[in-house]
Amino acid sequence: MKQTIESFRNSQSALLSALDGHDSDAIFQASRDLKKAAAKLSSLNKETIDHSLLPVMSEVDEMMQASIYRLRFLRDHSSTRLQLLSGWREGHANTYSNAAQSN
Repeated sequence: MKQTIESFRNSQSALLSALDGHDSDAIFQASRDLKKAAAKLSSLNKETIDHSLLPVMSEVDEMMQASIYRLRFLRDHSSTRLQLLSGWREGHANTYSNAAQSN
């Protein structure tokens, strides 16, 4: 049980590092590893969880929240960059029409 929880914790830590590094390949791999670790974690019998592992599980919960915040930031950042790249300004996208050229 402890090994399963530690594996999940390590996978979550790897995802955080990948998110902090903005490394899409590492994020993808860490996500796959985390999915496997989560599947193993979900198979544990909740009634037999060792209560001495609760601090580790609390730490993992905080790491999961941190990952969520980072993912939201990256989503917003990517969305803003795409808007800038596409020429989106003041509610209007730059297009190749004559109306856009008169602005």
